[in-house]
Amino acid sequence: MNYVTVIYLVNLILYAMYFFGRTGSEVDVSGLDYTVSGILSLFLIFAGYLNAKKGMIYRTILWMFFVNVFLFVCSGLFDHFGSDFNILSTSNSDSFLFTLAFIIYNGYLFPLTVILEGSGIVLLFPVVLSFILPSIGYIIGKKLHPNKQNPTEL
Repeated sequence: MNYVTVIYLVNLILYAMYFFGRTGSEVDVSGLDYTVSGILSLFLIFAGYLNAKKGMIYRTILWMFFVNVFLFVCSGLFDHFGSDFNILSTSNSDSFLFTLAFIIYNGYLFPLTVILEGSGIVLLFPVVLSFILPSIGYIIGKKLHPNKQNPTEL
């Protein structure tokens, strides 16, 4: 079982339940929003740790990163090429669905999304964090639980 994938999807569900249950407008960001986002980020670090503890290879933690890269690239391609590139739509805002899927998929970073709204970097942070957070956990897990499958190799 890939713990990073499972925790990423659990984060999606947990943050959706939190987001739709909170009061106030979507641009009001409170300390509780940052706390929930931080806890869900810690879950991703823990998931990387669990992958390392179970002896999984490093690339198992990168699946969510690859999904984020795919959504990021598709969003940029559709935005750049417009309706001539997208065969599914004839409107000029073809990247909207990919950007929406990208933001929803990384909903646990909502406070960061609100703060950086209006800049192009808001779409780059989830890609970078989907690589960094599980990698930190994986490195910690490898340091605490070295691979004991091949004790003869040095």
